[in-house]
Amino acid sequence: MVATLEEIDKKYNLRPFVDAPESKVDIPNKIELEAIDFSMYKEGSEGLESRQKLAKQLEIALTDYGFFKVVGHGISEETFNKLKAITQSIFELPADEKAKYLAGTYPIEQEKNSDLGIVSGVGFKPRGHWTYVKGVTDELEFINFRHFLHDEIYYNTPYPEFVQWHLSDIQAYFKYLHLQVLRKVLTLMDIILEIPEGTLYGNYFKPIPEIEKSGSGVARLLVYHPTSANYQLKTNQTWMRGHTDGSGLTFIASQPLLALQIQDRNTKQWNYVSHTPNALVVNVGDAISHLSGGYFKSAIHRVATPPSDQQGYRRETIIYFSNPRLDTVVDPEEINSKKLERIGFGFNQEWEKCTYQEWRNAKTNFFNRKSATQKKTLTLFGRPSVMSIIEPAPGTGTIDAPQKV
Repeated sequence: MVATLEEIDKKYNLRPFVDAPESKVDIPNKIELEAIDFSMYKEGSEGLESRQKLAKQLEIALTDYGFFKVVGHGISEETFNKLKAITQSIFELPADEKAKYLAGTYPIEQEKNSDLGIVSGVGFKPRGHWTYVKGVTDELEFINFRHFLHDEIYYNTPYPEFVQWHLSDIQAYFKYLHLQVLRKVLTLMDIILEIPEGTLYGNYFKPIPEIEKSGSGVARLLVYHPTSANYQLKTNQTWMRGHTDGSGLTFIASQPLLALQIQDRNTKQWNYVSHTPNALVVNVGDAISHLSGGYFKSAIHRVATPPSDQQGYRRETIIYFSNPRLDTVVDPEEINSKKLERIGFGFNQEWEKCTYQEWRNAKTNFFNRKSATQKKTLTLFGRPSVMSIIEPAPGTGTIDAPQKV
């Protein structure tokens, strides 16, 4: 007898996820990101003025922190809640069941020469894969989904039973992000760069049937487990080491548990990102930063211990790393922006030519390693790339004495 979705959800105890309550702790180093309201975004020639206004607002964020928020995007609170509930049940699966689907175990034919591994491959990354400092391993686990823009691959990839039953829910969310939200953000970037609207999305991120030449991304459901006082002490209260993303743009569902931090480029202070209900937190990755000649900033960010009144809660993250097509040459000459040339962000003599695939593979190879040094900044293709930072920023200190959980 074939099971029903209701029976599957009951079997795996699908239920609402309980978010941490809003923190009452006074946090001085908390910032409000620029909020881009897509309810004001109008398509077509009659909407050009609305897009230009949003682009002007977005440019401030892209050239400052490299982080911003998107509100009015059309994704319902019900959708976010459903995905959080699904995520909760996925990570409650038995460890031996998740171990059958380790990330990178089932690459498709077109990816067999790419070292996607535990970081970018389809499947689970288990807790404790990375050694951070002083013998302490990480307390996060995640599951990656790839090729959700290509049904024939997505629905034929092995997953645990519960995941298989909810592939359509997962696909619907991330597909909307790519086809609607990402497209609109890139269109605003076109306006900023003074290139024809549709250039960035159409040339580099638009999905097409040919996998190797298609825009794509990695969809990830992730959970940070509560950590002990000993863990917090040895890692300087770091849940996820400081880094920049190798992607084009990264989209994270905002949540009340305060843990995401951005490093100020000038003061080096770590600042908490405030929560906005139903918002998307978006950051520039290396690929977009390189295409803009560094005009759009790929910011160093990390996940840190939350305030004392939020400790003991799990942090669930719904995250999307959007990627340009693999053969994209990630250099400003590629997009031919007269504005970048005019303001001094055109050709960089120190940069070697590289494709997005070459950049992704070089960066992924580092993160696939089990050992993470305290600080690691590498130069790849003549370009500095932050791989790993676990150290307190000057003057940051702690926001509360760590509590054992």
